[in-house]
Amino acid sequence: MPSANTGSLRDRRRAELLSQIQGTAHQLFAERGFAAVTTEDIAASAGISISTYFRYAPTKDDLLVAPLRQAVAEIVGAYGAQPSDQSAAEALIALFAETAWDKTNPNPHYWQRAILTAPHLLSESVLISDNDDRKLVELVATRMGVDAASDIRPSLLVHTGLATAQFILRRWLSSDTETKPPLHVQLKEALRVTLAGFD
Repeated sequence: MPSANTGSLRDRRRAELLSQIQGTAHQLFAERGFAAVTTEDIAASAGISISTYFRYAPTKDDLLVAPLRQAVAEIVGAYGAQPSDQSAAEALIALFAETAWDKTNPNPHYWQRAILTAPHLLSESVLISDNDDRKLVELVATRMGVDAASDIRPSLLVHTGLATAQFILRRWLSSDTETKPPLHVQLKEALRVTLAGFD
């Protein structure tokens, strides 16, 4: 009979292997460019079989955008738990900045260089799933005390926030991160400007 911890141990091992595959892919993309790296290259460098690779990473694109999608999913998951005295815009600003600040990437330099070789992967439609988009709009509508089906403001707030985050991320990626403010600071400042009319 399996122990009660089997699932969590299996999940941890799965997460560790996925992290290893992502780290390997990010390094290869940074060194050679996204288009020049094959799935076989990634599997060989990670020391795994191609079938194991495909169990964890169905596409190369996922290896680059999965961390961003996960960050957006975390924002959606945490939005409803934000303090009730925060406005819809304040709650979104706080979560975007917190998520950008707390992101634990073992080597963000490789990821930054890797994503620059595939900038087409930074489109808003890639960063948020349709399901997360609907959930976030509904959560914002609830916080605003309006119906998302009849009031455009929740959708505008969400999509203005996402567009701002996308713009700042692109700007941060293509600039000298040593001389610019950290990503979370730039993001918070920009969101305060673009979402000011929603308070």
